[in-house]
Amino acid sequence: MSRRAMILLILAIIVVHGILLWLVVATGENEHQSAEIRKQIAEGNALLSGADGDAGTIEYTDPDVRTPETGTATGKPENGAAQGASAQPKTTAQTSGSASQPSSTTQPKAGGTAEKDPLAGLPAVKEKPVPSVPSTTYVRRPRKTVVPKLDFAGAARDDISGLKGISLATAGILVDMDNNKVLWAKNPSRPVPIASLTKIMTIMLSYEIAMDDASPYTLHSLIPVTTEAINTEASKVYFKKGEMFTIDELLVAASVRSANDAAHLLAEHLGGGKADKFIEDMNRRAKEVGMTHTTYFNAHGLPGKSKALDNQGSVEDLARLCLVFRNYDHLMELAGKRTAPFRDQSSPDYQLLQNHNNLLPGAKNATQGVNGIKTGFTNRAGFCVAASCERSGRNLLAVVTGFPSAADRDVFVHVLLDWGYAKIGVAKPKASSSSTKSSSSSTKTTSKTSTTKKGR
Repeated sequence: MSRRAMILLILAIIVVHGILLWLVVATGENEHQSAEIRKQIAEGNALLSGADGDAGTIEYTDPDVRTPETGTATGKPENGAAQGASAQPKTTAQTSGSASQPSSTTQPKAGGTAEKDPLAGLPAVKEKPVPSVPSTTYVRRPRKTVVPKLDFAGAARDDISGLKGISLATAGILVDMDNNKVLWAKNPSRPVPIASLTKIMTIMLSYEIAMDDASPYTLHSLIPVTTEAINTEASKVYFKKGEMFTIDELLVAASVRSANDAAHLLAEHLGGGKADKFIEDMNRRAKEVGMTHTTYFNAHGLPGKSKALDNQGSVEDLARLCLVFRNYDHLMELAGKRTAPFRDQSSPDYQLLQNHNNLLPGAKNATQGVNGIKTGFTNRAGFCVAASCERSGRNLLAVVTGFPSAADRDVFVHVLLDWGYAKIGVAKPKASSSSTKSSSSSTKTTSKTSTTKKGR
């Protein structure tokens, strides 16, 4: 072999070895990248498998997080009326800057092209709610509210003829909610015991705090049960030690069941561990709404040790409160529920809560169009109700107190609403056999309930 051929052979061998070495290095890098990608995908799948799939029990980690579909912020609107039951919850963790969901590409390396994100296309991992620690630093900000002005011009007064049971009412008011005109009133400014009509404020204030961007709470914050709540008198959902419930679950219990233990737990927790602070906020909120004859001593409406320590308010004040309350779609949805599940169905303590408002559709004293809001009863308050109603696009609100039985109260509100709609030109609905009760049955109800102290 010539010298020239030998040199060419050596060069060829060197070139082949170089190519082989390059292939080995490149293959190693690709395998390393593949391993890294497989590792990241595995970690992503592990996180996803541990995430709660129920959108009703998850929270985003930042109020400025963007949804992948719309790119819009999921922070809470200021006005609860606009968001309703499907509002996105705000975060319980504050960050120093805004965050976003992972994008489909990563930042390109210097001098190179962008690499595909191995987790692109996978659903965002969302946090489960965690037990909420009462905040000792959160201070509720004064809330600007347009005070509803009630127009009493032309209103019928006191015990007008033709309305069955009107003389049994301690106080009452009927308001056209579309223009705030008062159609009828009896002792509208007199402070009277209001029993569980108290919970209208408790529910609304709890909701407003949970929806406040400045607060550490959301509707999905988990609240641990306390001894004080367990020991609260009925009506109740009978908490057990070690249980935890979201704020929204407690709102359901307070609204549908009129649960005193749920109302107290909300006040105790949202008051920074002391119900007294929340009750102070209830009274401040009442002033913001224009409630000048109302005083709250507790969050549930159970009677105090004396009449002077009962929660008191005028029906005029309660009407103003209801006019603000009805702006929150989610709360009106809860107020209109006849039944609601409480606890998981697999739990031995599962309950199907029943609403005490028998004017709602499907109830024994169902009255056309009634869609809320709250009932109440104690011995001193009598049987009370704040009943909102919609017929033919017109909205009325009846608030009455002091009835000797639930049946008497329901019969009166039924005829009062029919009278009110006739007054504003809406035709009377067809009669229903289930919509009225006899006076004798009302008397029987009174004899059974007049000795109980339970508030609802």
